[in-house]
Amino acid sequence: MNNELKYLDYFGLEYNPFPVVPDYEKFFLSEHIDVTITEIVHGILTRKGFMALTGDIGLGKTTISRKIMSILEEKNVETSLVVNTLYQDAELLREINRDFGLDANVLNLSDQMNILNSFLINKNKTGKNCAIIIDDAQNLSLENLELIRMISNLETNREKLVQILLIGQPELMDKLDSPELSQLKSRIIIKEEARPLTKSELKNYILFKLNMAGNQGKTTVTNRAFRKIYGYSQGNFRRINILMDRCLYVAFLRNTTDIDQSVVNMAQRDLNPMERSRGKKNRYALSAVILIFFISGGVAFYMNMNPGIRGQGSGVRDQNIHKEKTPSQIGEKVYYPQKKTVLPEKTQIAEIPIPAALSDFLRYYKLSDYEIDFFRAMETGRFKDINDTIYEATGYQLVRFDNLPAEIQNNYALLDFISKKTGNKTYCLFWKPTIKVTRFYIGYEGDEIMKLEKLLAACRLYTFSIDGIVGPRLMRAVSRFQQKKGLPITGLPDEKTIFLLCHGGY
Repeated sequence: MNNELKYLDYFGLEYNPFPVVPDYEKFFLSEHIDVTITEIVHGILTRKGFMALTGDIGLGKTTISRKIMSILEEKNVETSLVVNTLYQDAELLREINRDFGLDANVLNLSDQMNILNSFLINKNKTGKNCAIIIDDAQNLSLENLELIRMISNLETNREKLVQILLIGQPELMDKLDSPELSQLKSRIIIKEEARPLTKSELKNYILFKLNMAGNQGKTTVTNRAFRKIYGYSQGNFRRINILMDRCLYVAFLRNTTDIDQSVVNMAQRDLNPMERSRGKKNRYALSAVILIFFISGGVAFYMNMNPGIRGQGSGVRDQNIHKEKTPSQIGEKVYYPQKKTVLPEKTQIAEIPIPAALSDFLRYYKLSDYEIDFFRAMETGRFKDINDTIYEATGYQLVRFDNLPAEIQNNYALLDFISKKTGNKTYCLFWKPTIKVTRFYIGYEGDEIMKLEKLLAACRLYTFSIDGIVGPRLMRAVSRFQQKKGLPITGLPDEKTIFLLCHGGY
């Protein structure tokens, strides 16, 4: 068994969960990615014409584009993908035709355009839509971008024959700002931007990837490690994958399955040896500065304690200079005035203004004692501590949603407010869960897992044996339910997922 297989087997993984190539089969759907895909797919299906998706390197643009293509294929949309954007004129058009499955051996530009036009008209007659997806579009020359605009002119009296999605780095939009491409830019109806993961999304992403790869509960990642990973990667998918892959290897070499901040730091140093050498140089320089500081301080202290040696060695001594004696030199007792501490008058501590809606909300659940802590959580967006405190004391669990079905809104006392952290409207409610899943990894067995299987079976998302054992099918069923309900797709039965499942899958 080679080291790679040992490495995977050690963590109970079926494959490397953090590959350096796009992995659109084990696709993680964050809230922003979900919105981006939905917008672009909707634009293509409704024949909006031109769309653009931009973002920095490593933010998952290619992965998103492949996911979009898979959805379009399910929707019976013909697609052509162009990944080599260095082709010019007729060569670029030939690549588009070839990916549509057309015989395009001719090199003449007008012939290539006629071939494409005939194909699009025939597809339109059968009711089919077509889309051209161009990756790395920032590399297209101005001439090729103008050619793409000409292709977009292929249309009927009522609708576009082909929809075009340009995917590229931010320089693409800079290029489209040029006066020569003003007509093309004005035709871009939908503009989406790939963004880094947030801290909470990063945690869900890593757990999702580990679980989908068959993690058997052997691997744990501490909260400090998650913070370190975010600090080093800034939520960039590619950096996360590279760093996490190295973290697993470092943990393997250390003979541990726990990834803590020391593992993350070592992995980061392994990936960036120049930072390590710079760090050593900085430490040496700092040590030298500190040493010089102490030496200088010691000399100054010695000079102050021995004023008679000042000026010695200068070769000049003026005996007539009058030196005023200090009180200590003439034996006088010196009294230094004591600094009085002025105590401020007693002031009243300002009461925190608790909104009436919050007071009514907590009073309904008989949780008025937690008003101040809950209000602070609303201000900071940090609800974990207050959630844990209330659950341990009362059995009530706090659940927060961005959207809630009307059926649920009518059955619970709700608190809605605008989150200062996200700027979105948030709904809060309390309930006493009948099922709580704290362990969820392949091979884990428990009564709560059997309850989870039954809930998913009631939603017709799990049609396999109800055995109370976590397996890949159960994880996929959880992921499908989360996708259906617009929740972050982690494959883990979190509080929101359990709540909606227990309420009939609303």
